[in-house]
Amino acid sequence: MQSQVKIFCCLALFVSVFTSLLTQAADLGWDVVKNEKIHILEQSSAQGEVISSYFPLAINVGRWLYDWEPPTELKNAPNKIELESAQNTSQLTLTLRHLFIHFDLSDTKHFRKVWFEPKKGLKFRGIFGIHDFVKKRPFVIIRMGIHGNVDEFTAERFLAKAIYENLDANFLMLENLTSHAFLANNTDFSFGGIDEGLQTFFTLQEIQKNQLNDIVSSYHLVGLSLGGHGVFVTTLLDQANGQKIKSVVDFCPVINLKETQDFHLAPSLSNLGADLWNMMRLQSLYKRQGLEKEFSGIWESLFDFKPRFVPAMMRVLNRDRKVPLLTFEDMNSLNKNMRWPKGFAEHLQNSASFDELNEFWDLYQGVKTPFTIYTTPNDLLVPNEVNSERIFTGRQAGDFSSLKYVRLEKGFHCGISSVYKWDYVVELMSQGLNL
Repeated sequence: MQSQVKIFCCLALFVSVFTSLLTQAADLGWDVVKNEKIHILEQSSAQGEVISSYFPLAINVGRWLYDWEPPTELKNAPNKIELESAQNTSQLTLTLRHLFIHFDLSDTKHFRKVWFEPKKGLKFRGIFGIHDFVKKRPFVIIRMGIHGNVDEFTAERFLAKAIYENLDANFLMLENLTSHAFLANNTDFSFGGIDEGLQTFFTLQEIQKNQLNDIVSSYHLVGLSLGGHGVFVTTLLDQANGQKIKSVVDFCPVINLKETQDFHLAPSLSNLGADLWNMMRLQSLYKRQGLEKEFSGIWESLFDFKPRFVPAMMRVLNRDRKVPLLTFEDMNSLNKNMRWPKGFAEHLQNSASFDELNEFWDLYQGVKTPFTIYTTPNDLLVPNEVNSERIFTGRQAGDFSSLKYVRLEKGFHCGISSVYKWDYVVELMSQGLNL
């Protein structure tokens, strides 16, 4: 009997010590991730300093009204992939439900905001989702869509939920360069595929040099909408530097940036509304000293419905942003072994305008990484006919031999979590990422 008691006590002590070590590892994990270029904050989304251009309390009210947990099984229609609750429901309600799907990021043991600072005068923000600092898991970098902000965390919330809760992977969500946080913390501004692609590639390489790499079993990349543009650039650079990324998924991505913008610049009430919305969301840019004159005459749009803010912004960018924020020289300085795809270095150094800088498709060659694009019909934000459909019909410059294109039948601009059964949404993510 005494021997049994001793064995039991030893086992209890072992479990206690092992549990303590795991807890210590998890607690210490955030500290070991920090370095001179990765600044981990103590807070998660919507905690601490909240940097947002939304109307005060708008996000909190939205979550209070529309927070919901998607059902994982439809017993009355097991073979049906669409949600019955989506039938006879307005598109506005479906969109709001998609934006406010339930995913709790409040626990700072697992979710932390982070600033990346590749060089003096340039910083961009993200949020980590880490289960623990012990077990190796897939690691997914997600690029947010237009105005994507980790304190708001709306359109991309379903991606993080599926990846973290259902696929048992860790993630890093990176803000879009059109986020208020980026504009409020950087003197220079830019957006689009080249700048975001270079910054995501820097992030990938920085994590591989970090102790965080010790808990990564494989790297994956996800983009949404405007954030999907730079995903191609990151994948191309990764291909030239050892192909560390195992798979890529892009939801309703921008392919041709200028043509997508041109689509939204024709005089109309809806395009004017989008232009004024962009002006509100990019208020830090609008108010920046020295730029006000570039945006003069905007209120004339109330009479002729002609968008003026975005065209003025593009005039500034085409004049001033002929090279990326992370230049060719910066990237070589950050990585002494940096290898460039054929013609790409010259493209970064010699482009004559912002538009030309982001027209990189002739150089998109030789990518072998499995790549999946999902689109939804009648996309009014990223029109398929000037974007993904050109890949599908063979009219887009570039090599897409490793790309799989999937047309979904439901959902507004890839807002699929409120129209499809959650198990199906997770399956789409799982198949694309190949976890």
